[in-house]
Amino acid sequence: MNLRRVVVVVVALIVAAVVVGGLWALLAPVPDLVVEHGGQMRFATEADPAKLFDGVAIFAFLSLGLGALIALATWFGLRSSRGLGGLAFVTLMSIATSALAIDLAGRFGRMAHGALDRSVPGTYQGTVNLWLEGDVGPAWVLLVCAPTAGVLVYLICVIASAHADLGVGDLEPAQAPVAVDAGLAPIDAVGPEVTSEDEGPRTRP
Repeated sequence: MNLRRVVVVVVALIVAAVVVGGLWALLAPVPDLVVEHGGQMRFATEADPAKLFDGVAIFAFLSLGLGALIALATWFGLRSSRGLGGLAFVTLMSIATSALAIDLAGRFGRMAHGALDRSVPGTYQGTVNLWLEGDVGPAWVLLVCAPTAGVLVYLICVIASAHADLGVGDLEPAQAPVAVDAGLAPIDAVGPEVTSEDEGPRTRP
């Protein structure tokens, strides 16, 4: 495997994770929160709770696209690793880049909308916490999106491959079978040809 190519692919996918985090900060709706005296918080309007779900859904779709991109980059960029090695790379890289994108999305969101201070009453623009908490599921549930899409796309590439070695080129070409005639041997191959000069005189008994 070409180490330089691996480094290029890894760096490109890390950049893609940064782009996903930035896109989420731009596309995700921002809920308005009201901090009351005593540090109590509430949503400013009845529509704000739905924005939390919208933010999670947008990141899920972005993660699916990230996983598909990782699979295609691995298939075409790391040709020599096609197979189980490539599938393992897709899975691990999808999890790692998803975690990075979640962390960066929260940071970019707080940078764009400001931090919330419970000690100061007022109205704030909140940032959806992508490390989910509560009854939705485990905190890391969004980490499943990218690996799922990545493994699916990679398996599609494997099934669609027209080569037994998946295009790696590490299999020896099969030798063509030697054709063998099953018919009778020609007469001249059975014995020497007998001419009329070699025949003795024929006499009747």
